[in-house]
Amino acid sequence: MGRLVYLMGASGVGKDSLLAALRELQPDWPVAHRYITRASTASENCITLSEAEFDWRRKAGLFCLDWQAHGLSYGIGHETEDWLAQAELVIVNGSRLHLPAARQRFGARLLPLLVVAEPQVIRQRLLARGRESTAEIEQRLIRRPDGLDSHTDLLRHDNSGTLADSVTVLQKTLQGWVDKD
Repeated sequence: MGRLVYLMGASGVGKDSLLAALRELQPDWPVAHRYITRASTASENCITLSEAEFDWRRKAGLFCLDWQAHGLSYGIGHETEDWLAQAELVIVNGSRLHLPAARQRFGARLLPLLVVAEPQVIRQRLLARGRESTAEIEQRLIRRPDGLDSHTDLLRHDNSGTLADSVTVLQKTLQGWVDKD
C-alpha cells in the first residue's frame, strides 16, 4: 500500500512547476490530477469542470477529497486510492486548510508537505501568472492559514531558488520516505 504525499502551499510557491518536474523525473510516482471549476493552464495537472458537473460528481461520491477555496471547487478523484494500491508514492496538490480532512481520510498513509517560498519570489510568480490583480496578490501574500504549526510531522520544502535545485532536493526527500518503508 502506497503513501500519499499531500503537497500544499500558497499560490505562487511553485507547486505546479514542482509537480510537473517530478512527473518527468519519477514517472512511477503518479501525480493525481485535480478536478477544478475554472479553466486550467498547461502547467496544471487538472480537469476543468462546470459547477454543475462538479456538484454532480461530489453528490455521486466520485471524490475522495473535495473542498472550496477562493470561490472555486476542487476535488481529488477516487482513482487516487486505486493508484495507492499500485504505487509506492502518489502525490496530490492539496489545500492547507483541508489538511485535517486529508488526514482523516488517509491516516498514517498521508505525508504532509508544505511548499514555501520567499514573499518577493511569490509576488513575482503571481504577477507573471497574470490571474489576479495587484491588490488580490497583496491580499494573498498576507493571508496565513491557522493551525499548520500544530502538525508536528509537517515537512517544509523551500522553493525560493531554481526549479532544478528545488526538485532535486524534493526528489531526494520523497525517496527517503519511500526507502523508510
